[in-house]
Amino acid sequence: MNQRLTRKDMKHDDFASAMGRGVEYAESHVRTILYAVAGVLLLVALGVGIYYWRSHQAQAAGQALAKAVKVYQAPVVTTGAKPNDPTAPSFPSAEAHRAAARKALQKVRDDYGSTDAADVANLYLAQIAAEENKLAEARKIWQDFVDAHPKHMLGAETRLNLIHLDLQQGKGEQVVKDLRAMLEKGDSPVPQDVLLHELGMALEQLKRPQEAVQAYQRILDEFPQSPYRPEAQQKVSALDPARAAAPFGGLQGIPGFPG
Repeated sequence: MNQRLTRKDMKHDDFASAMGRGVEYAESHVRTILYAVAGVLLLVALGVGIYYWRSHQAQAAGQALAKAVKVYQAPVVTTGAKPNDPTAPSFPSAEAHRAAARKALQKVRDDYGSTDAADVANLYLAQIAAEENKLAEARKIWQDFVDAHPKHMLGAETRLNLIHLDLQQGKGEQVVKDLRAMLEKGDSPVPQDVLLHELGMALEQLKRPQEAVQAYQRILDEFPQSPYRPEAQQKVSALDPARAAAPFGGLQGIPGFPG
């Protein structure tokens, strides 16, 4: 018998040995392998389940929010109120209206706390709190929303609510400082013409009409399509008739121009 092994035989023997060892390992560790495969399948199933659960939650939250907003927007009527009408509710008094809206919105927030619908419901609750002069409660909700959602589409309106609240509470100097900083940075979610309008209003409240005129004039000069343009023109005419009558009425190049 030829005892010499060719390179081909050696390779074949190595392969056979390796396969044998693999089979032996699989046979001796079959339970471990099955557990590992089952674990992977479980994770995949869990991921798919979470995705569909979140999708269902978001859809249900949106529907619940729509119903709550319908209550929030319901009219107050002196006679014939129908508070339990699912399609067109109405309420006999402002107090009853707010109470029903608060209850509906709180249910959305409590039942769907991790969804966008819950965040929006919370903003409506802040508005109700402000209407009831619970300003500290409203401020906290608005500030928490801005901090948590700096780029949210409702962030601009929420920031304006905070600005108006600061003005109402006599913090005009800080408002002017903050508005000018936002105008200078140029990265605020609030449009610049809106910031200029708010700046002008704040400066008027602080009895600084010339600076207010500069803010309003910037709206006229830089934002020809702004919805604030007619009001800005009226403000310029009222606060500084001479400037309004001057040709072009521009303020470019004046030292100390805000923003």
